[in-house]
Amino acid sequence: MDLDPYSEPISRLTDAVIYVASVTYNFKPQLKQLKATLDRINPIIEEIHNLNLQLDRSRSESEMFADEVEEAKKLVYKCLKIKWNLYKRFAHSLKLKEVDAVLLRFFELDVRADLSRDIKRTLVTVNKFGKQMDQIHGSLRSLTVDVKNIEQTSSSGSMSFSTRRGDAGFERERLGWSVPRLPRGIVAFKEPLEKLKAKVLANIDNDDFDVSKIVVVSAAGGCGKTTLVKMLCHDSDILEKFGRNVFFVTVSETPNFMVIVDNLFNPNSFSQQVPFQSSEYAQNKLERFFRENVSSPILLVLDDVWSESFIKNFEFDIQSYRVVVTSRMVIKKYSIFQCNPLSDEDAKTLFRRSAKPSPTINENFVNQMVKCCKKHPLTLSVVGGSLDGKDGSVWRHMIRNLSKGHSVLDLNEEVLELLETSFKALEENLKECYLDFGLFLEDQRIPASALLNMWVHLYNHDDGGIDTLAKICELSYRNLVSITTTDFKKDLTPIEDFCKQQFVTQHDLLRQLAIILNSKLPIAQRPRLLISAQEDLLTTNVPGQDLPVSIECVQEPMLARILSISTGESFSSRWCDMKVPEVEVLVLNLMSKTYALPHFLKEMQKMNVLNVTNYGLYPTIFENLSVLGCLSNLTRIRLERVTVSCLSRSTLALQNIQKVSFIMCKVGNAFEELCSDNLNVWPKLAEIEMDYCHDLVDFPSVLCSSVYLKKVSITNCNKLSEISEEFGKLTCLETLSLRSCIKLEKLPESITNIQKLSILDISDCSSLSELPEEIGNLVGLRTIYMKGCSGIHVLPSSVKGLSNIQVTCNEEISNQWKDISNVKINVVEEDRLETLMRII
Repeated sequence: MDLDPYSEPISRLTDAVIYVASVTYNFKPQLKQLKATLDRINPIIEEIHNLNLQLDRSRSESEMFADEVEEAKKLVYKCLKIKWNLYKRFAHSLKLKEVDAVLLRFFELDVRADLSRDIKRTLVTVNKFGKQMDQIHGSLRSLTVDVKNIEQTSSSGSMSFSTRRGDAGFERERLGWSVPRLPRGIVAFKEPLEKLKAKVLANIDNDDFDVSKIVVVSAAGGCGKTTLVKMLCHDSDILEKFGRNVFFVTVSETPNFMVIVDNLFNPNSFSQQVPFQSSEYAQNKLERFFRENVSSPILLVLDDVWSESFIKNFEFDIQSYRVVVTSRMVIKKYSIFQCNPLSDEDAKTLFRRSAKPSPTINENFVNQMVKCCKKHPLTLSVVGGSLDGKDGSVWRHMIRNLSKGHSVLDLNEEVLELLETSFKALEENLKECYLDFGLFLEDQRIPASALLNMWVHLYNHDDGGIDTLAKICELSYRNLVSITTTDFKKDLTPIEDFCKQQFVTQHDLLRQLAIILNSKLPIAQRPRLLISAQEDLLTTNVPGQDLPVSIECVQEPMLARILSISTGESFSSRWCDMKVPEVEVLVLNLMSKTYALPHFLKEMQKMNVLNVTNYGLYPTIFENLSVLGCLSNLTRIRLERVTVSCLSRSTLALQNIQKVSFIMCKVGNAFEELCSDNLNVWPKLAEIEMDYCHDLVDFPSVLCSSVYLKKVSITNCNKLSEISEEFGKLTCLETLSLRSCIKLEKLPESITNIQKLSILDISDCSSLSELPEEIGNLVGLRTIYMKGCSGIHVLPSSVKGLSNIQVTCNEEISNQWKDISNVKINVVEEDRLETLMRII
């Protein structure tokens, strides 16, 4: 007699588990748990087998189950081959746990559905022959849909319901969209739950529905959004207010609205369902169901939504109707509830709950693992679970691996795959932008202007920053980055500087994801090459290897278009030989007091963009900045927190330089030696930026020969006291920002020769006592920012010649502009504390 398709594969799997458990030690806990599950379900298998023989049940229904069990058996035998590879042991431990979970889910869901189907068939047969089954029908009412309604649906093609108004809570349990059970052992989320609950219950009894009543719970993958809304659905205050009118829908990345609505009415039906004619038809049916069969108030939860357009299907004008959405995106049309990171104590509690550390496990081990998991809820749970039952040697081994530069994403496929889902959903151009965030250091703010420099060249973004900020915002909407700003008053920044005061931060795990994705190809073929230095050893990651690989081991030329090199305080600039002739963008992240640019820069003749950032305590002194003079194609240079003692003639003579930025640099003497030379400095220079360069006393006159200069930004330079009259040679200048240069006493009169000047920002230049006498000659001037210019008491009479101009200033200065026609005045309040802080 042949075994039933359920019994045979389960029997083979059981034999495999018993055998492997007897000959290997590595997977004892997982195999023991799997054996216990098989022992539990074997009696059920035997009973199903006997019933199927009597019913002559087809084997085809269980073929998928048999295939899954066969794969599980292969996985069990694979465990025999794994000895010392810690990564594979972790990965296969998780897979064994998943096999156990799949078996349990199958018997909790599929077998239960199978029994439900048999019950329905029995009831249809009984009903067909007119037998009375009232007593049986009543006992099965919570598990089956009304047979009479199914028959009416099949014959008429229309949907009907047996639910009565006021009884919808009971009926919802036998319809779809029921609230999932709450996971066991939930910790944390107490504070966010209270805040979310308050947001949902606000004005619930006395307002009509609008889109602001849709609350989007937004966070990156694995941050606990679904757990939070499940807790909301089970909260006593929510249940008291909504009763049983709480509906829960799992949406996923590629939802079918008609299928989802159909599941509401046919949650487990195996009979042929009548499809809706269109999405609009399904939407109308759903709204009518809510209006006619469910009494207010109503709470609908849409879990894991990936698009704003899907939510529109549920915008019903019903009083006391609330919708809560979980999404990896920030959907600004609706009310946003942002999930904040766990507190240190909650993170430890969640990790301990999963890891169950024995008393012999050092508390410092727990603290180290929580730090490595970055307080990310899913990571804490998964990594903690992998350590459950392990002794101190396993903990020490994992911590040792993490201390060598590995991340938890290297050691755990489940967390990596979940986070990678967010990346795969991006458009191709956004994927490229996201991968660029791996070029920068962990836990550091990334200036949007640094991204702008790269993306103008790599992706043809505009110089004004509109494209760059748009891409950053799109990634922010998807919770892959966060945007911050340092500007005290946003209205003080010229509108053209979209990226000027914007900074980007990123959760460490999302940064590590970008690094891992960048490292999938062989080193020589990667479009982005990310290198870090441990003392003087330059290394990068190779998938499948436990330790980073030294760059010196790579002999062939590398094809990287973007190169990032990160070095520590002890790096002595002893560079190895690297062949990277295709590099167009170079990002240097450094910390040492002295630094020598790599000698192989001379071979990087395609390099277009250089971004250097010092993250150390002291400004870095460059030993060989003159090497930049060899890079004839260089167009953009950005230096942050470095000492530029001297710029060589070859560097200043670069023919293609278009933008130079000195951020928190020492540049006081960099141009002095060349002031007397007849040198055509950076002939194509269009923009120069000097911010927080505290030793800058005057604007370098040598730069006044850059006749194509369109934008000059000298901000927060506290020692800048004068600008020479040669400044008037910059006849192509369109934007001049001198904001917060508190010792600047006057503007050069020659500025009135710059007819193309459109924007002038002298905000918080508190020592300025007057404007140039002939400023009215600037016929192209359209915007003046002069908040905080408390020393200017009288405007020159020539300002009457200005027309169609907008002035942003304090109330005191605004009185001087009121009598001038064609001037739009934007009055801002003066914050003396803010001014004092800028001075300090």
